Amino acid sequence: MAIELFPMESVNELARINRQSEYQKITDPMFMQVQRGELTMEEWQAAINNIKTKFPYVTEDLELDIPDAPTQEFIVEASEP
Repeated sequence: MAIELFPMESVNELARINRQSEYQKITDPMFMQVQRGELTMEEWQAAINNIKTKFPYVTEDLELDIPDAPTQEFIVEASEP
C-alpha cells in the first residue's frame, strides 16, 4: 500500500463536478415534478442532500492508502516461421 496526498482543492473540484452532474441527472427533473405536484419539496431536498453526502467537500488535504496495482505476467511465446 502507498499513501497518496490529494489536495483539498482538487478533491473539492471533483466533488463539484460530480455534484453538478448528479443534480442535472437527478434533481433537476425532480424539481419539475415538484412544480407539477408529483413530488414534495421534502423529497426533492432529500435527493439534494443525498448527493451532497455522496460527494462531500473537504476542509483539508486527504491522505489515503492506495492499494498497489496487481502485477500481471505476460508470457510471450515465440512463433515459428
